[in-house]
Amino acid sequence: MSSHTPDLQDSSILSEEFHIEWVRRAEPARRQHPFTPALPVVIDGELTEDIERINLEYPGDLYITPVAHKSTLALAAFVDSKAMLKRAQEMTYDPELRKLLRDHVALGCLDDDDPVKLVLDCRDRKNLHGNILRLFPEAMIPDLSQRQRPNAVGIFNLTWDNAIRSVDACAYPYSVSSDRNFSGVTHFINFRCSFNATSFGYTASSIRNWGTLPPEF
Repeated sequence: MSSHTPDLQDSSILSEEFHIEWVRRAEPARRQHPFTPALPVVIDGELTEDIERINLEYPGDLYITPVAHKSTLALAAFVDSKAMLKRAQEMTYDPELRKLLRDHVALGCLDDDDPVKLVLDCRDRKNLHGNILRLFPEAMIPDLSQRQRPNAVGIFNLTWDNAIRSVDACAYPYSVSSDRNFSGVTHFINFRCSFNATSFGYTASSIRNWGTLPPEF
């Protein structure tokens, strides 16, 4: 007795959504949200202003970390997560980056010997006001649309998806991604500053407090 195997090209058997995904299976993964930085962007050591071109030429996962570039606060963008982590490590104790962060974006920065919380606290209003989303060390949330904001105002978004507006200083590095499951545009933060979230908070769909774990993407 022979078993019948469905023809994967037969759209009458498959749902339309599955058929589209099957046809696209060989295409490289594309992120769901465009990269919309609020700071200048550096790629391969050079400043670029053509964000539209970045989104066209780099449609997959991007890894972002703050840097000091020619006395300017900027975002270094990478397609290789290991290259991004190496650059972030180089910037960890950079005095120029710390000064730029204090002068331009931070609500406050802590010195290395200052006490700092181990938890990562995010807020849904600027200046550390509003509801708190707390991540303990090594905690992760792969889908922020599954986390409700208990006192959210309005009718359009009552979850934490795309709702981070400010972040308190944390002892550990953390990452915020524009798509679910830690994909898309991932911002890696490795400095002890409180700040109002720029564009990454408005497109945050997953988040992770790395704690003492070595960051891996």
